Amino acid sequence: MFEGEIFTDCVIKIGEDSIKTHRCILASNSKVFQKMFEHDGMIEAQNGEIIISDFGPECVDVMLKFFYTGKITKSALENHVEDIFAIAHKYQVELLKYECEMFMSNLIDDEKFLKYCGIIDLYEAPTLERGCKIYVRINKDRFLISEVWKEVENKYPYLSIRFLKSVIFDCKK
Repeated sequence: MFEGEIFTDCVIKIGEDSIKTHRCILASNSKVFQKMFEHDGMIEAQNGEIIISDFGPECVDVMLKFFYTGKITKSALENHVEDIFAIAHKYQVELLKYECEMFMSNLIDDEKFLKYCGIIDLYEAPTLERGCKIYVRINKDRFLISEVWKEVENKYPYLSIRFLKSVIFDCKK
C-alpha cells in the first residue's frame, strides 16, 4: 500500500523530496498527525500537504514504512536510530520510540553513555534510562570511577542520582 501509492490523499514534503501517503494511516499511528487532520483550520487538513523540515527523507521514510508495516529494519536502526527516535518523539509514535530505545539500550557502552544521558534528559526516554541503570549496575566498580561518570555527574546531576539509587537499591526501575 505504501509503495504502490494507491488512493493516497496526502503528500509529505521533505526539501525537494515528496512522499505520497494516506491520512488515515498517519492519523492512526501518530497523535500529532491525528490532531493535524482533526482541525479544519490547520493548513495540513485543508490541502493535504505536510512539510517536514527538521528531518531528512531517510528518517521520514523509515517512520512511514513503520506506519504501514509495523516493522523497522536493523540497518535503519544502525544508521539512524537517534534521528528516528527524535522523529518518533516529535510525532508521538510510541511504539517506534520504544523500538529505538530498546535498540539503543543494547548499544550502551562508556563511549555512548553520555550521549544517551543527553537523550534521556531531552526526551524523557524511560526504556533507555532503564538500560543505562542496568549498565551502571553491571559495571559499577569500573564505571563509577571513570571520566565518563564524572561528566555525567557534572552535566546530568539528577540522572547520576537516579543511577546511583539504582545501584544502591539494585532495583530495575
